[in-house]
Amino acid sequence: MLLAAAAFGRYRAEVSVRELREDIERIETSKVEEQREIQMLRAEIAYLENPDRLSKIAETKTDLRPSTSAQRVNAREFAALFGDEEFIAEEEAPAPEADVIRNALAMALVTDAQ
Repeated sequence: MLLAAAAFGRYRAEVSVRELREDIERIETSKVEEQREIQMLRAEIAYLENPDRLSKIAETKTDLRPSTSAQRVNAREFAALFGDEEFIAEEEAPAPEADVIRNALAMALVTDAQ
């Protein structure tokens, strides 16, 4: 009886190990498929974010054009337009060429307002 119990226990252990190995194989296969899917998605993202492709779409679908000098203002002009007396009064104000961020914001806001 003890021998039959030991044999049955060993059989159950082997079945359990076999099932676990099959689970591991399924998981490994799934992992490989997921990695392949990730590679495909990365390639698709690279294609969709391609600057040349996006510029062609922008040209055909929108009427966006490069800004003209009339649309651009420097930081002082921007402050004057929106009444920022503090900035206008500053004696050591940075030169417009050196203040890239303020100029960019000024251009974006003035262009959006038109």
